Amino acid sequence: MNKKQITESLSRDEVNEMIESALRRHNRRSTIISSVLGWILIGGYSFGLFHVVQNV
Repeated sequence: MNKKQITESLSRDEVNEMIESALRRHNRRSTIISSVLGWILIGGYSFGLFHVVQNV
């Protein structure tokens, strides 16, 4: 079987641009996920704290 080889190669600038784009996308998603998890944990902590204070 003969497979066609792609002879087109990417330039260094194109590869750097792809890497920077992937890093930006990762940083944006991880920031959103971290903030959502932080708010959930703060909410759970304050909910538990209010229950403890009410029962005292």
